[in-house]
Amino acid sequence: LQNLVYLVATIKIGTSFVWMIVVSLNTNMGVAWHRFLAFPNIWFKREASGGTALGGLQPMTSGGKPIDFTDPGDDDVFGVSQVEQFSWKGLLDFSTCTECGRCQSQCPAWNTGKPLSPKLLIMSLRDHAHAKAPYLLAGGGKDMEGNEKASAEQLKDVPAAALAEAERPLIGTLEENGVIDPDVLWSCTTCGACVEQCPVDIEHIDHIVDMRRYQVMIESAFPSEAGTMLKNLEKKGNPWGLAKKQRLEWTKEVDFEIPVVGRDLEDLSEVEYLYWVGCAGALEDRAKKTTKAFAELLHMAGVKFAIMGGDEKCTGDSARRLGNEPLFQELGMENVMS
Repeated sequence: LQNLVYLVATIKIGTSFVWMIVVSLNTNMGVAWHRFLAFPNIWFKREASGGTALGGLQPMTSGGKPIDFTDPGDDDVFGVSQVEQFSWKGLLDFSTCTECGRCQSQCPAWNTGKPLSPKLLIMSLRDHAHAKAPYLLAGGGKDMEGNEKASAEQLKDVPAAALAEAERPLIGTLEENGVIDPDVLWSCTTCGACVEQCPVDIEHIDHIVDMRRYQVMIESAFPSEAGTMLKNLEKKGNPWGLAKKQRLEWTKEVDFEIPVVGRDLEDLSEVEYLYWVGCAGALEDRAKKTTKAFAELLHMAGVKFAIMGGDEKCTGDSARRLGNEPLFQELGMENVMS
C-alpha cells in the first residue's frame, strides 16, 4: 500500500511537471492560463469588499485619467476601438476565462436566441489579443488618425498571422472580418448576470460598454431605436420625447395635494423627503399605478414629501449603458442643479 501511494504521488507530480512544461512552451494555450491567473484576477477585482463588480459603471478614462467632457484633451481616447486600448484588468479578464459557460447559461440574451454569448465574447477578445501580441510587442499600433506608429523595419520580423490579425477591426461584421459583431455588442441588456455568475470575477459589462462608447461617440454606429431614444433624452429629458408638463399628470389622479419644488415650495427645508418619480413612474401608464400607490402610502403615513415635477429629467442611466457618457453626465448635472 505504501509503494502504491508512492507510485500515485510520483505519477501526479510527474504529470504536473509535464503540464507546466507544455504551458510554458505554448503561451497562447488560452484556457490553460486560468489556472495561474484566476487568483490575481479575483484579487484585483473592482470591489475591495469582495462583492462582484456590479453597480455603477466605471468613469470614462483616457491615459488612466478621467475625461473632462466639458474640455476634453486633444489626445483623449473615447471608448475602445482596438484591443490594446482595454485596461490591464480587461486584458487580464480575457486570459482568465475558464470557459465554464456559467455566464452563457444565465444570459437572457443568449437564452432568447440573440447572438450574444458572454463566454464566446471574452474568448474572442482573448484569442484576438494573443494573436495580435507579436505585432504590439514589436511596437505596432495606430495613432488617433489611423497611421501606423511602427516603421516597416520594426515590423519586419513579425509573423504574417499577427500582421493579418492587426488589420482586423475590433467591432465589425463577418464580411468585415470583425472580432466582435455589432449585433453581439447591442444584444447585451447589461443585467449583470454574467458578472454575478463568473467564478473568476470577469467584468463583462465594463468591456461591453467600453466598446459601445466608441461606437456611439466616435462612429455614431448604433441601432436606430437607440438613436431615437438618445435624441429624445437630449431634447425632452425623457426616452419618449413627451412634454415635461406631462410629468405632473399623474398628480391629478390622487385625492390629495402633492407639492412641487419650485412651484409650491422654495426649497426642500419644508419637507422630509424628495420623491424621485422617474420617467417611467411619471409617464408610463403601468408604472404610474405604482407611483400613485407609493404616494398614497406616504400620505397615509403622514410623511411630508415633494416632487420635482417638470424640472425632473431622466437619470441618464439608459444613455450611459448604451455608451453615451457625456449625455449621462449632462442629465445628471441638470438634475443636481435643479
